[in-house]
Amino acid sequence: MKKLIDSIIVIIFIAGCSPGIKITSSWKNPAPDTAGKAYKAIFIAALTDNQYARNTFEENLAAAAEARGYTTAKSGLLFTPTFSQSKIPTKEDIMQEVRTAKSDAIFTVALINKEDMSRYVQGDIVTSPSYGWYGSFGGYYGTIAGPIYTPGYYTTDKAYYLESSLFDAQNEKLLWSVRTEAYNPSSIEKFSKQYTELMIKQLEKDGLIKK
Repeated sequence: MKKLIDSIIVIIFIAGCSPGIKITSSWKNPAPDTAGKAYKAIFIAALTDNQYARNTFEENLAAAAEARGYTTAKSGLLFTPTFSQSKIPTKEDIMQEVRTAKSDAIFTVALINKEDMSRYVQGDIVTSPSYGWYGSFGGYYGTIAGPIYTPGYYTTDKAYYLESSLFDAQNEKLLWSVRTEAYNPSSIEKFSKQYTELMIKQLEKDGLIKK
């Protein structure tokens, strides 16, 4: 019984560290000053100094918003390839771009933490079927091959913690915020599409954007 329980625990842990993304918390302003306001133009900003990741996320998010009838503007012109923590644009720089684009809402994505987690993957024993002696190589080999042992090994899982927020562009009040965890994303392109789909569904569920 203990062996069975240990096996279940290992399976659950591995499943939890497999590629995937999930929402860990979601918040919606219960009494915004802008209640009833219809947003039509969204300024999208992925707050990272990785230009490729920023452009990929912003392009996918903008495409999803535009498919639902919104107009969008992206931060790509503001966060140039020289953007870094030492050259971060000011809030006024961002708001100037928002006003220039005539956006009435601001959607941001930020990486708030990243972790490398080491885990041990248990080895396994595969036993060849016993065919008995049938006067053939297959029967002979199946009889004597015996168990084949696959050794265990250590591997490193990568966990990413992100936060997306929606603000009113006029009064800058926070309307909505969501935190997510992502494990072992295989590529920026695939992860960005999964993340966009997840955010759109949550925004629709919370009534912030139309379906």
